[in-house]
Amino acid sequence: MIKLWSELPRARSREMLADFTTLIWVAFWAVVVWRLFVFLSSFAEAGRSVQAGGQTMIQGGRDLGESLAGLPLVGSQIRDVTRDAFAGAGTPLTSFGTELERFIYVIAVVIALLLALVTLQPWLSRYVPWRLGRARRVRAAHQAIRTGTALSDPDTRRLLAMRAVSRLDYADLLEYTSDPLGDWAAGRHDALAMAELASQGLDA
Repeated sequence: MIKLWSELPRARSREMLADFTTLIWVAFWAVVVWRLFVFLSSFAEAGRSVQAGGQTMIQGGRDLGESLAGLPLVGSQIRDVTRDAFAGAGTPLTSFGTELERFIYVIAVVIALLLALVTLQPWLSRYVPWRLGRARRVRAAHQAIRTGTALSDPDTRRLLAMRAVSRLDYADLLEYTSDPLGDWAAGRHDALAMAELASQGLDA
């Protein structure tokens, strides 16, 4: 089974609280960012309206030209002139509408991404390394200590105690024994071994 949290109740509660808080924070801002994007992108309707107006003008010129094509002698010339005139006026509108729609979408994406970056990056830049480090340390310690060794073995406890004395701060050691150096010198390794296990998120 993959270990995601420490075995110690206090450490596990702290990690679960951090996970839950992060999930709520990310979900909240994800909703806000999405709604902001939807709101800003709705203004692209103006570009679509301009584009549709240009296309309508071009199609109107075609229809008018076809209706005038039946005139005797000059019908075909009038049709071409009318179609070209309306197309000349409608094509820039269509292009402008398309560019305006794209511009509004780009602005909506950029602003939404900036908001997501400002609200989520500071939090996640601290949470993700800390959380990955905690999970990796617990899994590695569990595999190294629990696999193939027995904590009841005096040699195992002595090695854990040695690691605790040489690695942990005195403040951490004093939480488990009032005389860490004396315990090590006297061969009392249980409390020191517990301190080492706890520093890795493991329960004795």
